Amino acid sequence: MNWDALGAVAELLGAIAVFLTLAYLTVQARQNSKALEQQNKFSAAQIMQARTDTVTEFTSVILMEPENLKVVAAVNDLNSIDLESMQASDLSRLRMVLTMARSMFENNFQQARQGFLSEDFYSGSVIRNIETFGEAFLRFGTPMSDEFRAEVERILRDKRQRKAKVWG
Repeated sequence: MNWDALGAVAELLGAIAVFLTLAYLTVQARQNSKALEQQNKFSAAQIMQARTDTVTEFTSVILMEPENLKVVAAVNDLNSIDLESMQASDLSRLRMVLTMARSMFENNFQQARQGFLSEDFYSGSVIRNIETFGEAFLRFGTPMSDEFRAEVERILRDKRQRKAKVWG
């Protein structure tokens, strides 16, 4: 065998090695993509479970005391709340309930913005709850980020526009 033939065999073996390496890397990339996809699904499930746990905790706090239920009922009829005659303890209770609700919904808002909550879930569940609590958040000066305040105002504006179309 001469040097030219030996060089050709070496080139052929090198080409086969490159091909096998590329095939191996392709398989590894696919397996990695599947693993990442599964991890993303698991993370989404964890987020939804954490949201469920938060809602359960929020609901437990509300249901634990009859006074909390009165405060939440008042949120649905803000015009009935007379701040001047409201007892300090009831006003504090109202502010705590609103802060808990705001925290939960602002967290959902941020998760939706980052793509961790589906648009369907956000627009169906979260927005409906913000519509319920939003006026109270604003009226009682519930602390929130500027981004979330803008979102609350947008949701309430959209709600008023929908009502105006129905009644208009």
